[in-house]
Amino acid sequence: MGVYSRRGRGSSGDGPGYALEREVEDLLAVRAVAGDRAHLVGHSGGAVYSLLAAIEAPLLRSLVLYEPPLHFERFDPSIIDRVQAALDAGDEDRALEIVFAAIGVAETEVQMLRSAESVWERLRAGVRPVPRELQTGLQAIDRLKALDPPDIPTLYLYGEKTDTSIFATPDEVAELLPKAEHHGLPGQRHLAFVFDPTAFAQAVLQFTTAHDG
Repeated sequence: MGVYSRRGRGSSGDGPGYALEREVEDLLAVRAVAGDRAHLVGHSGGAVYSLLAAIEAPLLRSLVLYEPPLHFERFDPSIIDRVQAALDAGDEDRALEIVFAAIGVAETEVQMLRSAESVWERLRAGVRPVPRELQTGLQAIDRLKALDPPDIPTLYLYGEKTDTSIFATPDEVAELLPKAEHHGLPGQRHLAFVFDPTAFAQAVLQFTTAHDG
């Protein structure tokens, strides 16, 4: 299993001309190294990039998507300006609070993240690229509306308490990804891999193991 840092995050470098296509190209490059029969797992915006990459290069064993914002047309673009203003003021904490509120992370969950100092510091370090990444979500709206799902075994994972409108309901997912299996994680919202990593991992491993042939 491999996990990579997207451009501008972690130990990955950056580059000019940032756009939705660059994110998809990066993912396709990682997939090429992993091999054509890899399993691909993506969360949130990363799940959008994973879905678009799978459409371009469908030689995958399986595709697991955790709450991609399939209805980003419902996103309030003024939030991007608010996040950028907080970052320009040097207030990464406020920027994170704005982002978390926009994606439906509960205040109790935010406080739990804050209480884990090392986790919060990594989040603060990774928030600077968020405005441009949100802009890529706006760029993806038309492509998602015209989506032709790849013919790959697909699992749609979601938190059963997620109620933010940019994330599709199970019924909406059935229309957009009619062949996908669904798996809800009880008591979870958008960050189940943080707050219930065991349930998240079990769901992913159960699905990918079933498609290892």
